[in-house]
Amino acid sequence: MKALADTFRRYFQFRGRADRREFWTWVLAMLAVSVPVVCVLAVIAFLFGNTAGHPVAEGAFHATIVLLGLFWLVMFLPSLTVTIRRLRDAGINPWLLIIPATLGIGTFLALFDRALSNMDGSAPDFTDAFVYPLVGMNALTGMIFLILLCKPSNFNKD
Repeated sequence: MKALADTFRRYFQFRGRADRREFWTWVLAMLAVSVPVVCVLAVIAFLFGNTAGHPVAEGAFHATIVLLGLFWLVMFLPSLTVTIRRLRDAGINPWLLIIPATLGIGTFLALFDRALSNMDGSAPDFTDAFVYPLVGMNALTGMIFLILLCKPSNFNKD
């Protein structure tokens, strides 16, 4: 709990370092909130299939998505700051976060474009050629960053 309190206390602080305990406690807390909410969304989608025509299911589905989105929006900055501090603690240049951020934004835009272009039921267009490699590169950089974030501290705490 002290690690979570430290992260919230240093909400806007990009300077300094975050040890592995602080970083992974934060990640676990984010997962502890996000996974059950995503499971609720999956159950609603499974039980009702297409929620259109089921006003209660549609309302619950949309409300859950909005709450999860707001949660992620509020938690974005502390997640970013603790990640930057953790990278610095491991001796890695925090500017390297630009690589997965760029890939993530590109993947989101490609998937969004794909979803919009298929709303009328037409066949997917050329964006499919970009979506799958972007998702693969996103997964690869995510795994590399997870390995980097597991590195021990790179400075003495004396």
